[in-house]
Amino acid sequence: MISFKSNAPKAASGVLTLESSSGWWPTARGRDSPMGEREALAISAFYRAVALRSDSIGRLPAVLRDLTTRQELTEHWLGPLLWERPNELMGPFVYKSLVEYRRLVLGNSYVWILRDQHDRPVELLPLPPGGCQPVIAPDTGRLWYVLQDPKSHQLYRVYPTEVLHYKGFSLDGIVGLSLLGQAARTLRVAQSRDIYESDYYANGGRPSGVLKTDTDLSDKTTLRDDDGNLISYKDLIRREWERIYTGPGRSMRTAVLDLGLDYKPIAMSNADAQFVESKGLTVADIARFTGVPLYLLYSGKESYQSNSANATEYVRYTIQPTVTQYEEEDSRKLLTISERRRGLWISRNMMAELRGNIAERRDWYKAMVEAGVFSVNDVRELEDLPDIPGGDLHRASLNYVPLELWEMLTLLRAEADTGRQSEGGGEHSDEQGG
Repeated sequence: MISFKSNAPKAASGVLTLESSSGWWPTARGRDSPMGEREALAISAFYRAVALRSDSIGRLPAVLRDLTTRQELTEHWLGPLLWERPNELMGPFVYKSLVEYRRLVLGNSYVWILRDQHDRPVELLPLPPGGCQPVIAPDTGRLWYVLQDPKSHQLYRVYPTEVLHYKGFSLDGIVGLSLLGQAARTLRVAQSRDIYESDYYANGGRPSGVLKTDTDLSDKTTLRDDDGNLISYKDLIRREWERIYTGPGRSMRTAVLDLGLDYKPIAMSNADAQFVESKGLTVADIARFTGVPLYLLYSGKESYQSNSANATEYVRYTIQPTVTQYEEEDSRKLLTISERRRGLWISRNMMAELRGNIAERRDWYKAMVEAGVFSVNDVRELEDLPDIPGGDLHRASLNYVPLELWEMLTLLRAEADTGRQSEGGGEHSDEQGG
């Protein structure tokens, strides 16, 4: 949050003079301090989880529906903004993926709504991190947004209806918590593990050891190095050993020992240190922070049935709540009050995420068609196929009927069966008689 002077001059254009502006991240650097974005994305599991979450939202089509008739409105003036070009620099997929990335990783994603002279949105401009912050006015307690124009770099104070604010998990309902801050310790551990693994292989995958000799190498015994500095025999031998036999390209060199030196490696391996197990635990922590199943991070050993169930839970418990926030924020600030009263709503089509494999889709379509919910053309639309003549008819099975009609339909069916048997028996008799 940032504060501004109560007597700060404000021009007619809305330009605001700020007293101070706080940065996004604290300057302290410790194991619990937030990591930079590029540092965190260098961790493979975190990169995969963030990319998956962002792409999951990016590929969901934004549609405008009339909730009263349940019809999709394709000729609305918001159409070009929602499914053609949100702004001059981005297509819908890139725009939605970027907005979700910032919401998830930074905790807050801000989009400036640019309007025309008729107060209709004409461009959705994602603001860079630090380019917008919510402000509670000290005198009125009212919520405002202070943003910086990316082109002119001027500061503006705008109404909340002029900014789409998508939040991560929030403690106050105003500002979302940063994932980089909340998962700082886990990300630091993953970073340290990657550094250790890199150093381990850079040194030939061999553990460090001990140089042993019967010669007195006490710290009191000193000599001067090449730079003229006093140095003990122990430090000199250690430094020369590391210079010659450790590091990239030198780990497998043949060691030549003199002065009675004997090298004793320390018997410690990755398995002894449970390195692989700790790596799996770190991936599991990242999965918990991001809500992504382990199998989507290429970890874990679940069965196919378990992965299928996890995929459904991922959509239901991870993607669906986020989609609900997008729908509410978009509908409230992009549609007019009269349009919302008429039942118009901006939604995200979840069918793009719910599509399973061929067998699952076949069984689901069959059930929906037999129940009369879908027509053939409804199914073809979901499969991106053109309509066919007669495909708009809805059909239902007569095997399930209301109980009050059950007796009557049973008698009619019995009479029909008796009539067919009589006709068949008569023909058979005539044939025999002939």
